[in-house]
Amino acid sequence: MTKDTFHTILTSLLISAAIYPVVFLGVWGLFALGSLATDMHLTSDIMPLAYGLVFAVLTVALIDILGVASVVMALVASANLIEYAQLVIPGRSASLVDFVASLAGVIFAAVLVWIARALVARHHAQQDAGGAETA
Repeated sequence: MTKDTFHTILTSLLISAAIYPVVFLGVWGLFALGSLATDMHLTSDIMPLAYGLVFAVLTVALIDILGVASVVMALVASANLIEYAQLVIPGRSASLVDFVASLAGVIFAAVLVWIARALVARHHAQQDAGGAETA
């Protein structure tokens, strides 16, 4: 094993350990929202919206730490795992609508972050160009 490979593996493990609490809180948030919706007798049509919102917040929270591709892949896998787990948990049922809502939240937030970064970069470029013209 080369030194670069070892460094890459170690870095990946450290990042995974660092983001675990954030993902754990997100998943806990999903279960809390589900319980709250059940207690309030909300229609099941609202839950996909909540799932999308939670996954959007997780995307924004993690995107600067891990990068766009890593966050999108990890959260899509997490959404898939959550729905798969509901197949084997008594009293729960998996839903394609919930998975698609989670996926939409991830993609929507990633696109918003990308647009925001592009706007900030363009603003900085305009300021730099304006400063260079006055100098």
